[in-house]
Amino acid sequence: MSEIFKVLGDETRTKIIYLLAQQPLCVCDLATILEMTLPAISHHLRLLKALRLVKYEREGKMVYYSLDDEHIMNLIREAQEHFAEER
Repeated sequence: MSEIFKVLGDETRTKIIYLLAQQPLCVCDLATILEMTLPAISHHLRLLKALRLVKYEREGKMVYYSLDDEHIMNLIREAQEHFAEER
């Protein structure tokens, strides 16, 4: 469990998760949106795949990434709500 929080502690990976929650995207789309290199995006996706946070589907020569399931977005929403609470 701590590995999931460690991986999500990186802002870029959190952005990737958010983008993939909207729609499936390929590495090149993510790189363009986040203004990063393809190898950098691939590195982040490799870590996210290893923890089963994202999955991929091949369509011809293209590979599209999406969230593995909604659990990860539930975690992120809970964290957002926690930080939005007024004290």
